[in-house]
Amino acid sequence: MKLKKILKITGITLLVLIVLLIATPFLFKGKIEQIIKDSVNKNLNAKLDFADTDISLIRKFPNASVKITNLSLVNYAPFLGDTLVSVKEIDLKMSLSQLFGSSDGLKIDAFAIDGAKINVLVNEKGEANYDITKESTETTETTTEDTEASDFSLRVQSYQITNSSVDYKDLSSGMEVIIDALNHYGSGDLSAVKSELKTNTDANISFVMDSTNYLNKNPVKLDAVIEVDLENNKYSFLDNKLLVNKLAVVFDGFVKLNDANQEVDITFETPSSDFKNFLAVIPEAYSKDIEGVETQGEFTIKGYAKGIVDDTHIPGFNVEIASNNAMFKYPDLPKAVKNINIKTTIANKTGITNDTEVNVENIAFTI
Repeated sequence: MKLKKILKITGITLLVLIVLLIATPFLFKGKIEQIIKDSVNKNLNAKLDFADTDISLIRKFPNASVKITNLSLVNYAPFLGDTLVSVKEIDLKMSLSQLFGSSDGLKIDAFAIDGAKINVLVNEKGEANYDITKESTETTETTTEDTEASDFSLRVQSYQITNSSVDYKDLSSGMEVIIDALNHYGSGDLSAVKSELKTNTDANISFVMDSTNYLNKNPVKLDAVIEVDLENNKYSFLDNKLLVNKLAVVFDGFVKLNDANQEVDITFETPSSDFKNFLAVIPEAYSKDIEGVETQGEFTIKGYAKGIVDDTHIPGFNVEIASNNAMFKYPDLPKAVKNINIKTTIANKTGITNDTEVNVENIAFTI
Protein backbone atom coordinates (compact mmCIF):
# COMPACT_ATOMS: atom_id res chain seq x y z
CA MET A 1 0.00 0.00 0.00
CA LYS A 2 2.79 2.38 0.88
CA LEU A 3 4.45 1.73 -2.50
CA LYS A 4 1.18 2.44 -4.36
CA LYS A 5 0.74 5.63 -2.35
CA ILE A 6 4.29 6.78 -3.17
CA LEU A 7 3.79 6.01 -6.88
CA LYS A 8 0.48 7.87 -6.84
CA ILE A 9 1.99 10.94 -5.20
CA THR A 10 4.95 10.81 -7.59
CA GLY A 11 2.64 10.55 -10.60
CA ILE A 12 0.49 13.44 -9.45
CA THR A 13 3.62 15.55 -8.79
CA LEU A 14 5.02 14.84 -12.25
CA LEU A 15 1.67 15.65 -13.84
CA VAL A 16 1.50 18.96 -11.98
CA LEU A 17 5.05 19.80 -13.04
CA ILE A 18 4.30 19.02 -16.68
CA VAL A 19 1.13 21.14 -16.57
CA LEU A 20 3.11 23.99 -15.01
CA LEU A 21 5.83 23.70 -17.66
CA ILE A 22 3.21 23.97 -20.38
CA ALA A 23 0.83 26.50 -18.81
CA THR A 24 3.18 28.90 -17.00
CA PRO A 25 4.57 30.54 -20.16
CA PHE A 26 1.08 31.66 -21.12
CA LEU A 27 0.62 33.31 -17.71
CA PHE A 28 3.86 35.27 -18.02
CA LYS A 29 3.73 36.02 -21.76
CA GLY A 30 2.22 39.50 -21.39
CA LYS A 31 4.72 40.45 -18.67
CA ILE A 32 7.73 39.46 -20.77
CA GLU A 33 6.43 41.30 -23.84
CA GLN A 34 5.85 44.47 -21.81
CA ILE A 35 9.29 44.36 -20.14
CA ILE A 36 11.05 44.05 -23.50
CA LYS A 37 9.06 46.80 -25.20
CA ASP A 38 9.22 49.21 -22.24
CA SER A 39 12.96 48.64 -21.69
CA VAL A 40 13.79 49.48 -25.29
CA ASN A 41 11.26 52.22 -26.04
CA LYS A 42 12.06 54.28 -22.94
CA ASN A 43 15.73 54.47 -23.96
CA LEU A 44 15.42 54.99 -27.72
CA ASN A 45 13.98 57.62 -30.04
CA ALA A 46 12.44 54.90 -32.17
CA LYS A 47 9.51 52.50 -31.88
CA LEU A 48 10.10 48.83 -31.13
CA ASP A 49 7.35 46.38 -31.97
CA PHE A 50 6.96 42.68 -32.73
CA ALA A 51 4.22 40.32 -33.80
CA ASP A 52 4.38 37.66 -31.11
CA THR A 53 6.36 35.98 -28.34
CA ASP A 54 6.58 32.26 -27.69
CA ILE A 55 7.74 31.35 -24.17
CA SER A 56 8.81 27.78 -23.51
CA LEU A 57 10.13 26.02 -20.41
CA ILE A 58 10.73 22.82 -22.36
CA ARG A 59 12.62 23.84 -25.51
CA LYS A 60 15.89 24.65 -23.67
CA PHE A 61 15.16 22.95 -20.32
CA PRO A 62 16.33 23.50 -17.60
CA ASN A 63 16.57 27.04 -19.00
CA ALA A 64 13.69 29.09 -20.36
CA SER A 65 13.38 30.17 -23.98
CA VAL A 66 11.67 33.33 -25.26
CA LYS A 67 11.15 33.47 -29.02
CA ILE A 68 10.22 36.82 -30.60
CA THR A 69 8.93 36.93 -34.18
CA ASN A 70 8.72 39.70 -36.79
CA LEU A 71 10.45 42.40 -34.74
CA SER A 72 10.84 45.92 -36.13
CA LEU A 73 12.56 49.11 -34.99
CA VAL A 74 11.13 52.13 -36.83
CA ASN A 75 12.67 55.61 -36.80
CA TYR A 76 11.09 58.88 -35.70
CA ALA A 77 11.99 62.22 -37.36
CA PRO A 78 14.13 63.11 -39.28
CA PHE A 79 13.83 59.57 -40.70
CA LEU A 80 10.17 59.19 -39.84
CA GLY A 81 8.76 55.81 -40.85
CA ASP A 82 12.07 54.30 -42.00
CA THR A 83 12.73 50.80 -40.69
CA LEU A 84 16.16 50.73 -39.08
CA VAL A 85 16.00 47.07 -38.06
CA SER A 86 13.70 44.18 -38.90
CA VAL A 87 14.19 40.63 -37.64
CA LYS A 88 12.35 37.48 -38.62
CA GLU A 89 13.07 35.66 -35.36
CA ILE A 90 14.96 36.14 -32.08
CA ASP A 91 15.42 33.28 -29.62
CA LEU A 92 16.51 34.29 -26.09
CA LYS A 93 17.83 31.85 -23.48
CA MET A 94 17.69 32.67 -19.78
CA SER A 95 17.44 30.98 -16.40
CA LEU A 96 14.04 30.23 -14.92
CA SER A 97 14.72 32.58 -11.99
CA GLN A 98 15.29 35.47 -14.41
CA LEU A 99 12.12 34.70 -16.31
CA PHE A 100 9.93 34.55 -13.25
CA GLY A 101 10.35 37.86 -11.55
CA SER A 102 14.01 38.33 -10.62
CA SER A 103 14.53 41.71 -8.96
CA ASP A 104 17.21 42.43 -11.54
CA GLY A 105 14.77 42.13 -14.45
CA LEU A 106 15.62 40.04 -17.49
CA LYS A 107 19.16 38.73 -17.97
CA ILE A 108 19.96 37.02 -21.25
CA ASP A 109 22.40 34.07 -21.23
CA ALA A 110 22.40 33.39 -24.99
CA PHE A 111 20.55 34.53 -28.07
CA ALA A 112 20.04 33.59 -31.71
CA ILE A 113 18.94 36.05 -34.39
CA ASP A 114 17.68 34.88 -37.77
CA GLY A 115 16.68 36.92 -40.82
CA ALA A 116 17.80 40.34 -39.58
CA LYS A 117 17.89 43.32 -41.95
CA ILE A 118 19.68 46.47 -40.81
CA ASN A 119 19.30 49.58 -42.97
CA VAL A 120 21.72 52.33 -41.94
CA LEU A 121 21.30 55.71 -43.62
CA VAL A 122 23.27 58.95 -43.30
CA ASN A 123 21.57 61.83 -45.11
CA GLU A 124 23.11 64.78 -46.97
CA LYS A 125 23.26 66.79 -43.72
CA GLY A 126 25.30 64.06 -42.01
CA GLU A 127 22.40 62.96 -39.78
CA ALA A 128 22.36 59.21 -39.10
CA ASN A 129 19.26 57.09 -38.59
CA TYR A 130 21.07 54.94 -36.00
CA ASP A 131 21.55 57.92 -33.68
CA ILE A 132 18.44 57.04 -31.67
CA THR A 133 19.65 56.92 -28.06
CA LYS A 134 17.77 59.32 -25.81
CA GLU A 135 19.92 61.87 -24.01
CA SER A 136 19.84 61.43 -20.24
CA THR A 137 18.59 64.44 -18.25
CA GLU A 138 18.61 62.67 -14.91
CA THR A 139 20.96 63.29 -12.00
CA THR A 140 23.90 61.03 -11.25
CA GLU A 141 22.07 59.57 -8.24
CA THR A 142 18.99 58.72 -10.30
CA THR A 143 21.12 57.25 -13.09
CA THR A 144 22.91 55.01 -10.58
CA GLU A 145 19.61 53.77 -9.19
CA ASP A 146 18.28 53.06 -12.68
CA THR A 147 21.41 51.14 -13.56
CA GLU A 148 21.15 49.01 -10.44
CA ALA A 149 17.48 48.30 -11.15
CA SER A 150 17.87 47.71 -14.88
CA ASP A 151 15.01 45.83 -16.54
CA PHE A 152 17.15 44.22 -19.17
CA SER A 153 20.80 43.10 -19.29
CA LEU A 154 23.12 40.63 -20.98
CA ARG A 155 25.39 37.99 -19.50
CA VAL A 156 25.89 36.25 -22.82
CA GLN A 157 27.93 33.06 -23.08
CA SER A 158 27.18 32.44 -26.76
CA TYR A 159 25.20 33.96 -29.61
CA GLN A 160 24.57 33.59 -33.34
CA ILE A 161 23.26 35.74 -36.18
CA THR A 162 22.16 33.91 -39.34
CA ASN A 163 20.73 34.71 -42.78
CA SER A 164 21.06 38.44 -42.17
CA SER A 165 22.10 41.59 -44.03
CA VAL A 166 23.37 45.13 -43.43
CA ASP A 167 22.96 48.03 -45.87
CA TYR A 168 25.03 51.12 -44.96
CA LYS A 169 24.42 54.13 -47.20
CA ASP A 170 26.07 57.52 -46.66
CA LEU A 171 24.52 60.12 -48.97
CA SER A 172 26.93 62.82 -47.75
CA SER A 173 29.99 60.94 -49.04
CA GLY A 174 28.52 58.79 -51.83
CA MET A 175 29.54 55.56 -50.08
CA GLU A 176 27.51 52.38 -49.73
CA VAL A 177 28.48 49.08 -48.09
CA ILE A 178 26.19 46.06 -48.42
CA ILE A 179 26.76 42.93 -46.34
CA ASP A 180 24.43 40.06 -47.18
CA ALA A 181 24.25 36.31 -46.57
CA LEU A 182 25.70 37.15 -43.14
CA ASN A 183 26.28 34.33 -40.67
CA HIS A 184 28.10 35.14 -37.44
CA TYR A 185 28.80 33.03 -34.35
CA GLY A 186 30.41 34.05 -31.06
CA SER A 187 31.19 32.47 -27.71
CA GLY A 188 32.77 33.80 -24.53
CA ASP A 189 31.80 35.10 -21.11
CA LEU A 190 30.61 38.62 -21.93
CA SER A 191 29.39 39.10 -18.36
CA ALA A 192 33.03 39.37 -17.21
CA VAL A 193 34.79 42.73 -17.11
CA LYS A 194 37.52 41.31 -19.35
CA SER A 195 37.07 38.23 -21.55
CA GLU A 196 38.00 36.65 -24.87
CA LEU A 197 35.34 36.37 -27.55
CA LYS A 198 35.82 33.71 -30.22
CA THR A 199 33.98 34.55 -33.44
CA ASN A 200 33.38 33.09 -36.90
CA THR A 201 31.86 35.17 -39.67
CA ASP A 202 31.09 34.67 -43.35
CA ALA A 203 29.23 37.00 -45.68
CA ASN A 204 29.19 38.62 -49.13
CA ILE A 205 30.35 42.25 -49.31
CA SER A 206 29.71 44.96 -51.90
CA PHE A 207 31.38 48.37 -51.72
CA VAL A 208 30.47 51.41 -53.84
CA MET A 209 32.18 54.81 -53.67
CA ASP A 210 31.13 57.70 -55.93
CA SER A 211 29.25 55.29 -58.26
CA THR A 212 32.36 53.08 -58.64
CA ASN A 213 31.83 49.45 -57.59
CA TYR A 214 35.05 48.25 -55.91
CA LEU A 215 33.60 45.03 -54.46
CA ASN A 216 30.61 43.18 -55.87
CA LYS A 217 29.28 40.43 -53.60
CA ASN A 218 32.81 39.28 -52.79
CA PRO A 219 32.72 36.38 -50.32
CA VAL A 220 34.40 37.25 -47.01
CA LYS A 221 35.29 34.96 -44.11
CA LEU A 222 36.66 36.12 -40.77
CA ASP A 223 37.87 34.00 -37.86
CA ALA A 224 38.74 36.27 -34.94
CA VAL A 225 39.60 36.10 -31.26
CA ILE A 226 38.74 39.42 -29.64
CA GLU A 227 39.73 40.56 -26.16
CA VAL A 228 36.75 42.42 -24.69
CA ASP A 229 37.56 45.00 -22.00
CA LEU A 230 34.16 46.31 -20.86
CA GLU A 231 35.62 48.61 -18.18
CA ASN A 232 37.54 50.62 -20.79
CA ASN A 233 35.25 49.85 -23.77
CA LYS A 234 38.27 48.47 -25.61
CA TYR A 235 38.23 45.59 -28.11
CA SER A 236 41.61 44.12 -29.10
CA PHE A 237 42.22 41.69 -31.97
CA LEU A 238 44.37 38.81 -30.72
CA ASP A 239 44.34 36.06 -33.36
CA ASN A 240 42.63 36.92 -36.60
CA LYS A 241 42.48 35.82 -40.22
CA LEU A 242 40.42 37.45 -42.97
CA LEU A 243 39.67 35.92 -46.37
CA VAL A 244 38.39 38.12 -49.22
CA ASN A 245 37.53 35.60 -51.92
CA LYS A 246 40.73 33.59 -51.41
CA LEU A 247 43.00 36.48 -50.46
CA ALA A 248 44.19 35.96 -46.87
CA VAL A 249 44.92 38.95 -44.63
CA VAL A 250 46.10 38.84 -41.00
CA PHE A 251 45.71 41.82 -38.68
CA ASP A 252 45.96 43.00 -35.10
CA GLY A 253 45.31 46.12 -33.07
CA PHE A 254 42.32 47.51 -31.21
CA VAL A 255 39.16 49.62 -31.33
CA LYS A 256 38.25 51.74 -28.26
CA LEU A 257 34.84 53.35 -27.79
CA ASN A 258 34.91 56.73 -26.07
CA ASP A 259 32.04 59.05 -25.15
CA ALA A 260 32.70 61.48 -28.02
CA ASN A 261 34.56 59.30 -30.55
CA GLN A 262 36.22 55.97 -31.27
CA GLU A 263 39.94 55.20 -31.35
CA VAL A 264 41.25 52.82 -34.02
CA ASP A 265 44.75 51.34 -34.23
CA ILE A 266 44.96 48.38 -36.65
CA THR A 267 47.75 46.95 -38.81
CA PHE A 268 47.31 44.32 -41.51
CA GLU A 269 49.20 42.44 -44.21
CA THR A 270 49.03 39.40 -46.49
CA PRO A 271 50.70 36.39 -44.81
CA SER A 272 52.00 35.17 -48.19
CA SER A 273 53.68 37.06 -51.05
CA ASP A 274 52.55 34.64 -53.78
CA PHE A 275 51.10 36.43 -56.83
CA LYS A 276 48.03 34.20 -56.57
CA ASN A 277 47.00 36.62 -53.80
CA PHE A 278 46.19 39.12 -56.55
CA LEU A 279 44.11 36.67 -58.56
CA ALA A 280 42.34 35.56 -55.38
CA VAL A 281 40.77 38.97 -54.76
CA ILE A 282 39.19 39.07 -58.23
CA PRO A 283 35.56 37.82 -58.10
CA GLU A 284 35.42 34.14 -59.02
CA ALA A 285 32.95 34.83 -61.82
CA TYR A 286 35.80 36.57 -63.66
CA SER A 287 38.89 34.77 -62.40
CA LYS A 288 37.35 31.25 -62.69
CA ASP A 289 39.34 28.53 -60.97
CA ILE A 290 42.75 29.91 -60.01
CA GLU A 291 44.05 26.56 -58.76
CA GLY A 292 45.31 25.58 -62.23
CA VAL A 293 46.82 28.98 -63.03
CA GLU A 294 50.59 29.15 -63.29
CA THR A 295 52.04 32.14 -61.45
CA GLN A 296 55.43 33.58 -60.58
CA GLY A 297 56.60 36.60 -58.63
CA GLU A 298 55.28 38.45 -55.63
CA PHE A 299 52.19 40.39 -54.64
CA THR A 300 51.72 41.97 -51.20
CA ILE A 301 49.30 44.23 -49.38
CA LYS A 302 50.15 45.81 -46.05
CA GLY A 303 49.03 48.85 -44.16
CA TYR A 304 47.50 50.41 -41.10
CA ALA A 305 44.54 52.48 -39.92
CA LYS A 306 45.15 54.70 -36.90
CA GLY A 307 43.28 57.64 -35.45
CA ILE A 308 39.92 58.98 -34.33
CA VAL A 309 36.46 58.31 -35.75
CA ASP A 310 33.83 60.99 -35.12
CA ASP A 311 31.35 63.10 -37.10
CA THR A 312 34.10 64.75 -39.16
CA HIS A 313 37.07 62.37 -39.07
CA ILE A 314 38.07 58.91 -40.19
CA PRO A 315 41.26 57.14 -39.06
CA GLY A 316 44.40 58.08 -40.94
CA PHE A 317 45.52 55.12 -43.03
CA ASN A 318 48.18 53.90 -45.42
CA VAL A 319 47.80 50.90 -47.72
CA GLU A 320 50.73 49.70 -49.85
CA ILE A 321 50.11 47.37 -52.82
CA ALA A 322 53.15 45.95 -54.59
CA SER A 323 54.06 43.32 -57.17
CA ASN A 324 57.54 42.54 -58.58
CA ASN A 325 58.32 40.77 -61.86
CA ALA A 326 55.18 38.62 -61.66
CA MET A 327 53.40 36.58 -64.30
CA PHE A 328 50.33 34.40 -64.67
CA LYS A 329 49.07 32.00 -67.32
CA TYR A 330 45.77 30.18 -67.54
CA PRO A 331 46.14 26.58 -68.76
CA ASP A 332 43.67 27.03 -71.64
CA LEU A 333 45.23 30.25 -72.98
CA PRO A 334 48.23 30.31 -75.38
CA LYS A 335 50.05 33.28 -73.86
CA ALA A 336 51.04 34.47 -70.40
CA VAL A 337 50.86 37.94 -68.88
CA LYS A 338 54.46 38.72 -67.87
CA ASN A 339 56.62 41.37 -66.24
CA ILE A 340 53.84 42.54 -63.94
CA ASN A 341 55.07 45.37 -61.71
CA ILE A 342 52.79 47.31 -59.40
CA LYS A 343 53.60 49.95 -56.82
CA THR A 344 50.57 51.79 -55.46
CA THR A 345 49.80 53.61 -52.21
CA ILE A 346 46.40 54.65 -50.90
CA ALA A 347 46.76 57.03 -47.96
CA ASN A 348 45.04 59.58 -45.77
CA LYS A 349 47.19 61.53 -43.31
CA THR A 350 44.66 64.02 -41.96
CA GLY A 351 41.59 61.93 -41.18
CA ILE A 352 39.48 64.08 -43.52
CA THR A 353 37.80 61.94 -46.19
CA ASN A 354 38.48 64.38 -49.04
CA ASP A 355 42.23 64.27 -48.31
CA THR A 356 42.52 60.63 -49.38
CA GLU A 357 45.23 60.18 -52.03
CA VAL A 358 45.90 57.35 -54.48
CA ASN A 359 49.49 57.33 -55.74
CA VAL A 360 50.15 54.92 -58.61
CA GLU A 361 53.93 55.02 -58.97
CA ASN A 362 54.05 52.13 -61.36
CA ILE A 363 51.72 49.64 -63.04
CA ALA A 364 52.99 47.70 -66.04
CA PHE A 365 52.73 44.30 -67.74
CA THR A 366 53.44 42.72 -71.11
CA ILE A 367 51.64 40.14 -73.23
